[in-house]
Amino acid sequence: DIARVLPFRFIAAARAVPAWENMLEPLMLRACEGREKLAGKTVILLDVSGSMDSPISAKSDLRRLDAACGVAVLMRELCESVEILTFSNSVVEVPARRGFALRDAVVNSQPHQGTYLGKAVELVNQARAYDRLVVLTDEQSADRVPDRAGVGYVINVASNKNGVGYGKWNHIDGWSEAVIDYLQEAEGQSAA
Repeated sequence: DIARVLPFRFIAAARAVPAWENMLEPLMLRACEGREKLAGKTVILLDVSGSMDSPISAKSDLRRLDAACGVAVLMRELCESVEILTFSNSVVEVPARRGFALRDAVVNSQPHQGTYLGKAVELVNQARAYDRLVVLTDEQSADRVPDRAGVGYVINVASNKNGVGYGKWNHIDGWSEAVIDYLQEAEGQSAA
């Protein structure tokens, strides 16, 4: 069943065999169809620091960045309104792309250097209105992370626990299509 295959699996397959991207992408997008959209405006802050180029575990060739891109691809399809920004030493807005083009835009958005999550959250809080702020990260930060201006989630795509003292953030360890279900349930948006 294609609906059970998560975007990061397609990303890993495309990394292994780039020539198959044109066949994999329609399947990846189809796997995201038919689900209820997460209402409101979502801002995603996606970590592209150097540590995100590390494997998710010692036995995996999947990088933390691949997992984060998979969640971003999923959220692009399943959020009513979404804006994606990357952070490292800078904060960069990612063009409104889908599928593998979104992955490429994220990966190539800026050099993969430091992890200034605190600065990124401050910039988003000052410059953007949102219903929820979702941070996709391996939970490392070179600066203090302030509270979010609205509802905020930190999704840890690393297999180890790092934690940087997030205060009032909703913390999620792990990633899957269930992240969207969790957000809908936590915000009282589920159809059930």
